[in-house]
Amino acid sequence: MSKIPVLVWLPAAFVIGGLVGYYGPAEELRMREIRAKEEAKAKPSVNNALGSFAQMVNIPAEAKRPRRRPAPPGQEGAADTNEVAESGGPGQPPGDNKPPENFSPEDLRARIDEAADLWRARIEIARAAAVEKLDLNEEGQSAFDSAVDTMNDRLRETMQIVADEIANNKSLSPELGVRLMGDISTALAETYDAIGETVGEDMRGEVSSIEIFNFIDPSVAEPLIAVQDKLDPQDFGGPRK
Repeated sequence: MSKIPVLVWLPAAFVIGGLVGYYGPAEELRMREIRAKEEAKAKPSVNNALGSFAQMVNIPAEAKRPRRRPAPPGQEGAADTNEVAESGGPGQPPGDNKPPENFSPEDLRARIDEAADLWRARIEIARAAAVEKLDLNEEGQSAFDSAVDTMNDRLRETMQIVADEIANNKSLSPELGVRLMGDISTALAETYDAIGETVGEDMRGEVSSIEIFNFIDPSVAEPLIAVQDKLDPQDFGGPRK
């Protein structure tokens, strides 16, 4: 086998070395960019916090069907969710009885309504299971319900504060995200404490095993509807249906 002259393979060595020198740093830079994006996503921004909340209470990224606003008082039966009223009531000309406004499946109102409907369908089952697990008497059940109501009231107030901050500020600061996560965690932790006070020490472990977020009413997020145009729909979205 004849030897390849040095003048032939030497240029090839330079080319290969140059490619290695070029793609090596380029690949390292690409990996750094990927890590930076992952770290940025992990930071507690408002949208990250709201996205976690949406998943917690099963607010879907998209509703299965459009929803309508409630009909005006006295016109509740004027139009259902699939029909449009074409005429008014007695003494009213056609067209005066306008149907409620539609919401698209992506609209936050439609998504919250769907999550709330599902929550109302399963909350009694979750409550009955908790009452049995904790062996609550009538007084204990009342205290349990009060603790849950207080939690939902507090979460609604938190969401209203967040909505006001979003409306008044152009940027969604990381601080607001931290405070939102902190307020949600505190509300849930204090609910555990409040329920724990209604049972004996020997039952406190059973309280800890309750998934308290099952008792969060998704409608507490309603204050955010007013500022949904400032929220990133890719971030503030729960599980897809």
